[in-house]
Amino acid sequence: MSNLHGLFQYPIPMKLYQKWIVSFALLLGFSYLMQWQGSALKNSFTPMGIVHLEFAQTAELFQKIVASWDVQTLRWNIAIDFLYIPIYTYFFQLTLSIFAHRHRSKLVQQMGILLKNAIFLAFFCDLAENTGMIISLMGFHASIIYILTFWLAGLKFAILGFSLIYILVSIPTLFFRTKQN
Repeated sequence: MSNLHGLFQYPIPMKLYQKWIVSFALLLGFSYLMQWQGSALKNSFTPMGIVHLEFAQTAELFQKIVASWDVQTLRWNIAIDFLYIPIYTYFFQLTLSIFAHRHRSKLVQQMGILLKNAIFLAFFCDLAENTGMIISLMGFHASIIYILTFWLAGLKFAILGFSLIYILVSIPTLFFRTKQN
């Protein structure tokens, strides 16, 4: 661990680095768990698994997707997702904070901080989206639930996508940043 830590021009404080390693390990572990447990939700009709359900805009499509799955597997996947949400939120918050503070450009720093704060919105979107799916699974089929779930999922994925792009584009700053005078 210390060898990787030593690669950085400006080392991340050890305590923060250790938190990041733990958050990354949890993210990887739960990502694997979600994929493994949710693999039964992937079929020719829903190759992306539960993502298809998140974007089902009508009761008819929602019910058709659910009919192609084992409902107990779906319920477990949603339950695990409720544990996954704070894990990916913490990882993204921590990672975006680290990268935002390492950029020289104030604009790029502000974008990182904006995304770091937007992760909270993704957190609440995901909670609401899961709640919408649970409400629909319980038999309440109001079209507003499907529309809200669709838009909340879209907003969540947009925030996570922009955050991931920011992180990937920022990776070289950890390795190649030179000391400011």
